[in-house]
Amino acid sequence: MQQLNVGDRVRFLNTTGGGIIKRLTPDGLVYVEDESGFELPVLTNEVVMVTEGSTIVPKPTKAGGKKSAEPTKEVTPVRERIRSTEAQGELLNAYFCILPVDPDQIGQGGYEIYLINDSNYDLQLMYSSGQGAAQVLRYVGLVPFDSSEFIDEFDITEVPERSKCTAQIMAYKDGGVRFRPKAAYNIEFNLESSRFFKKNAFKPNPFFDDGAIIIELVRDDVPLRLKKIDAEALAEEMMSQKRKVDQPRRRRAQAPKRSKREPTVVDLHISELVDTTAGMGNKEILDLQLGKVEEVMKRFEKPSSKGAEIIFIHGKGEGVLRKAVTDFLQRRYPNAYLQDASFQEYGFGATKVTIK
Repeated sequence: MQQLNVGDRVRFLNTTGGGIIKRLTPDGLVYVEDESGFELPVLTNEVVMVTEGSTIVPKPTKAGGKKSAEPTKEVTPVRERIRSTEAQGELLNAYFCILPVDPDQIGQGGYEIYLINDSNYDLQLMYSSGQGAAQVLRYVGLVPFDSSEFIDEFDITEVPERSKCTAQIMAYKDGGVRFRPKAAYNIEFNLESSRFFKKNAFKPNPFFDDGAIIIELVRDDVPLRLKKIDAEALAEEMMSQKRKVDQPRRRRAQAPKRSKREPTVVDLHISELVDTTAGMGNKEILDLQLGKVEEVMKRFEKPSSKGAEIIFIHGKGEGVLRKAVTDFLQRRYPNAYLQDASFQEYGFGATKVTIK
């Protein structure tokens, strides 16, 4: 039986192609990186190691039980990967793709994380995760241009202790290629435990045949920006909002202003969105409120909505919800114009969005 090791070049027996072995698993699988940079899992008995002068597939055994020494086909040299010069590739796009090891065992088995480098740049990545500020290094290494790289594997029971994540990325071009330096990225994000139990959270994507949870780290050179939210401040604001304190002051009836359209007013107080918060944690409450913001903004994506105004009422409180809403709008809708809503009508408790 052939002895396979990481770094060996192999060819597939049952189909064309091959590549370099990146890793082996105890259950008899090898992960082969092909010419496009993607890793393909295959059984060890479905690949054959390629050495100088070897064949792609050994000839069938003859009657005497000995294999023929004559090659059936010469080895096709692996083409050198060529770095694209397209302008779009000069903009860095990087994603974390999380896939279930077994798509039929979502919420019960393990998960794998891959980094997708969709750019002309090589990426030096350091990835760590934990439950809070103190984290464990999970991966450090180079992810070549226009490729994917296996980053981490974990069991469903480990999700809580990996919920807080940090990805540090440096982009450059190796091999003596001229390039424009980019700033280093330090990206913090959360892994939501509930998503790993929902089959519909694993969406179709252009990177893998199976559905995956896609975390957008960098899009067109702009990093994911999620500000840290203090849990105690969030709990205090979310769970003890008092309507008589946070309820915006309403102006007395006046003659209507001359305007092409009245602004859409959306109250984000949790008591306006659900009947009860029983069983809901702070994160679920915030997700529900931000989900309402996204739902409303999608109504105004048509060209005819240009100039429309939306008032999001978030209350004054400690300012936690306001910051979360502002961060979300700036990241997802950078072309929208944000400003404080009328102080006379809403005090400090509302943000006005104008669709551009």
